[in-house]
Amino acid sequence: MFLGFDPGGINRFGVATISGSLVSFRTVSNIKEAMEWSIESSKGQKPVAAGIDTILHWSTGQSSFRNADIWLRKNYPQMSRSVMAPNSLYGAMTIGGVGLAIKLREVWPNLLLNETHPKVLYHALTKKSYPRLDLSDAYSWMKSEAKLSFTGLQPSEDEFDAIISAWATREAIRLKWKDLTVIDDDHIYPVSDVHYLWPSLK
Repeated sequence: MFLGFDPGGINRFGVATISGSLVSFRTVSNIKEAMEWSIESSKGQKPVAAGIDTILHWSTGQSSFRNADIWLRKNYPQMSRSVMAPNSLYGAMTIGGVGLAIKLREVWPNLLLNETHPKVLYHALTKKSYPRLDLSDAYSWMKSEAKLSFTGLQPSEDEFDAIISAWATREAIRLKWKDLTVIDDDHIYPVSDVHYLWPSLK
């Protein structure tokens, strides 16, 4: 089982699980609800990893741009505006994401935590821009590429980003994607042993 999260505010916090080919997802409103849903969905099973669309490590440099942010902006110039300065991001995404990571580790101490950026990742894998206004093509791509079984209605943008986060983390481990995290004096890790796994450039 792999977990995926897109931290946000009231009714904007996407959560997802992938177990085999089966996908479950929902929208909640806070960390507490996200944890309750994840624990209930795991049904006693220990997740392998969690992908979170957040900032899992910080920088002490200008605007808190990290090596990972600079690398993404350089290699995906079309999506550079989506790789925002961490200091400019809203609290639900940044504080909520790290708070969630802390709570996940309390329940599953050895859980692998992976930072994701679903919108840039979608571009990296498809060479297309993320279709914010109509997710139908992205949804079809995900079903075909990932060979996942969805039940119910098409996921919302928040739920879809959580699904991509879970799936990308599974693929990253299986295919041994590169890690964009850097451990040095310029970076701070509020949650220890985190990753930012990314596919190789093509």
